[in-house]
Amino acid sequence: MSGPSAEDRERLRESEARLRAVIAAAPVAIVEVDLETRVTRWNPAAERIFGWAEDEVVGHPVPFVPPDRHDEFEQLLARIRAGDAYTGFESVRRRRDGWLVDVAISAAPVRDPEGRIVSHIAVFSDITRRKRQEAELRRLNDELSARLDELAASRARIVRAGDDERRRLERNLHDGAQQRLVVLALTLRLGLNRLDSDPDAARREFEQAIDELSLALAELRELARGLHPAVLTEHGLAAAVRALALRLPLPVEIDELPAARMPEPVEAAAYYLVAESLTNVVKYAEASAATVSLSCTDGVLVVEISDDGVGGADAARGSGLRGLADRVEALGGRLALTSPPGRGTSVRAELPL
Repeated sequence: MSGPSAEDRERLRESEARLRAVIAAAPVAIVEVDLETRVTRWNPAAERIFGWAEDEVVGHPVPFVPPDRHDEFEQLLARIRAGDAYTGFESVRRRRDGWLVDVAISAAPVRDPEGRIVSHIAVFSDITRRKRQEAELRRLNDELSARLDELAASRARIVRAGDDERRRLERNLHDGAQQRLVVLALTLRLGLNRLDSDPDAARREFEQAIDELSLALAELRELARGLHPAVLTEHGLAAAVRALALRLPLPVEIDELPAARMPEPVEAAAYYLVAESLTNVVKYAEASAATVSLSCTDGVLVVEISDDGVGGADAARGSGLRGLADRVEALGGRLALTSPPGRGTSVRAELPL
């Protein structure tokens, strides 16, 4: 039989040229490997991805398999030599500089005219950016899940705190102002009964009723101050913090206070943060002095309370600080506690305005 005609040979050369042009222009690494695992084809994209130039690798064993991936590489070779093609296998390969690159590998066997496998061609796509994006997405999902869990826990604590506060108010009203009002009603009735028969005794009863009424009003004012201080509503945060500091049994230095009014929820959160923190200083810190600072920076109210006490405070061990954190976080803010043993305690909150 005669060999291929000149026309056939020309078509083959043109086909080979087109194939080489496609391989050279391909954005993915295309590597051909013979049965002795020597590289026989190495396109420009392979050089870009792995770092070796064509003349450094052609005719040499495959250079980019990391030692810990050798068994994986042998298994893939076995599949190819058995005639099995595969696509989208994800792994890592080593660059010339030693760094690892994430790749997706597709490979197929190359056969001679008699159908025997003589080599294989592998295509490598650099998926490093995608892997990083996936890792970042997982991190963000984990962070979001943690934040949602914390939000659920925070809401549960807020509900419990609200229930506890309602019960406390009920007890205070029952044991305090309510009892005084009951006594007041009885005293007024006794005075009324004695008004005709014993005016002097009736007068004493009415005077006692006035005293009971004054005490009941004082207790109600104190309860109202605990709910929401009138000075905070009427005069703002700066005045409320100064009034709070004056009532404490230790010196409180006020470094800075904003003069302008702020949104009511922010003022309330800042006030109770200062109040709870200073209460903890008096109860637990064994401090000789405390410092309060409130400043507005870039649309954020920064609240700082520090003392020179024994330190060692832990938000996880007390409901007060945890409740403050819930209040701050409910406004989109952040609360930080620093309390090294023996070096005092500092509470810092950032509240968006």
